[in-house]
Amino acid sequence: MTHRSVLLSSNCDAWPEAFNGQAYAFMNVVQGIEHADLLCPQPAAHTGGRGINPSVPYLWHELKHRVQSQLLRTLGRHGLSNAQSVTVDQDYDFFMFVCQFPLELTALDRIKGWRERCGQAVVYMLEGWQDRFPKQRQELRMLDQFDHVFVLNKESIPALQAYTKTPVSFLASACDTLLSVPYPDPPERSIDVLSMGRRIPQLHDAMARLSASDHRFFYVHDTSKGGAVTSWPQHRLQMANMIKRAKYFIAYDFSVDTAGVFKNMKKNALATRYFEGAAGGAVLLGSAQTCPEFSEYLDWDDAVIELPPDTRDVQGFLADLNAQTERIAHIRTTNMSRCLRRHDWAHRWDQILQTMGLTRSDGLQRRLDWLASLSTLVEQPTAHHAVHDLCATA
Repeated sequence: MTHRSVLLSSNCDAWPEAFNGQAYAFMNVVQGIEHADLLCPQPAAHTGGRGINPSVPYLWHELKHRVQSQLLRTLGRHGLSNAQSVTVDQDYDFFMFVCQFPLELTALDRIKGWRERCGQAVVYMLEGWQDRFPKQRQELRMLDQFDHVFVLNKESIPALQAYTKTPVSFLASACDTLLSVPYPDPPERSIDVLSMGRRIPQLHDAMARLSASDHRFFYVHDTSKGGAVTSWPQHRLQMANMIKRAKYFIAYDFSVDTAGVFKNMKKNALATRYFEGAAGGAVLLGSAQTCPEFSEYLDWDDAVIELPPDTRDVQGFLADLNAQTERIAHIRTTNMSRCLRRHDWAHRWDQILQTMGLTRSDGLQRRLDWLASLSTLVEQPTAHHAVHDLCATA
């Protein structure tokens, strides 16, 4: 029996934007399989005035914060975190910090005693681009405090290694497949197409027109930009519930950059949305990513069905796919099965433990066994009742 105390942390509460849902999802799975505590700093008090009509005190304090932060960076030090201070009040065997960007590493200054009170320490950075590293070098030096750095962007590793003495390894994204997979009672796929995030404007407009002219066609998509997530559990549950009710889920490569964040920037990293859509049993429409790890991790036929950007007859395109019932059913089953066997956050945690020379806990082994059993049942044509019975006893 392996017993270790684990502390998990992130600044996902201090910066509750939707992209930080990956950090929450990973930590939530690990917390369920280890003797783990979660310690995430809350946002600074003045940020409560942030919003569409920001308060004057917020604007003043935010301006002061940014000026001070930039001054420190000009002096060769890392910037300031916009989070409240928290204190690690007991000893832990293992510490994992999960962040989206290098600039979020400054939140470590707000977690008092994390390095002194924790044994081994790792960080998982989900987004880092080599052409931005020179301007983030002060924050990247904070990686020296860890025993190992894991990154989602594999191609950034050679450049990143020049900024830290800590070993750096690739760690693919994943999802909470037990939350995502629509078993034991699969709901009706009442959503025809689900589109969240990046999309091609012409195709989106065509689907929106189809939705307006045909009340039977249910197209769910973003209608606003920005906004803080008010509850991570509710946010992740709602997303999973929509995907498991969707026939098709839109997933595009970074080259479709509707937000303009990556304009004129060369980049490639394995996106989480592919795993979330596949685990939910939706058929992925859009484009495959060109990074080598995409073909390694989503290496089955029809993992993504290419959606031509000049498709004018969207209704005909989807009707043709709907008519291929055996192909669609096979795609759904394969998507769910492969994610259960290989792309749960537990699989990534297992990789971290192996890298750090640690053994599996009983909780991790139980989850891995359960994922394998559920995958076997999903693959069987008559698996529904067996899955239901297995879930009832889990």
